[in-house]
Amino acid sequence: MEKYADLLDLAQAHTEREIQLRIAAIQHHANSGPGSDFCITCGEPIQESRRRHVPNAKRCAICQEAEERSRNPVRRSAA
Repeated sequence: MEKYADLLDLAQAHTEREIQLRIAAIQHHANSGPGSDFCITCGEPIQESRRRHVPNAKRCAICQEAEERSRNPVRRSAA
C-alpha cells in the first residue's frame, strides 16, 4: 500500500511542478514587451514612478487594481 502512496505523491509533485512552470510562462509572456505612456483602459498618462517600477505597465495603478479586483473578487462567507 505504501508503494501506491509514493506513486501518488510523485504524481502530485509532478503535476504541481507542471502547473508552476505554466504559470511562470504565462506571467513571463504577460510581462514581456514594452510598457505604455498612457493607460490602455482610461487613456490617462501612466505616472513616471509606476513606469519606473513596472517598465511594462500598460495600465495606470488605479485601472490595474480595478482589473485585478475584477479577476479575483473577494468571496465573503454567508453569515
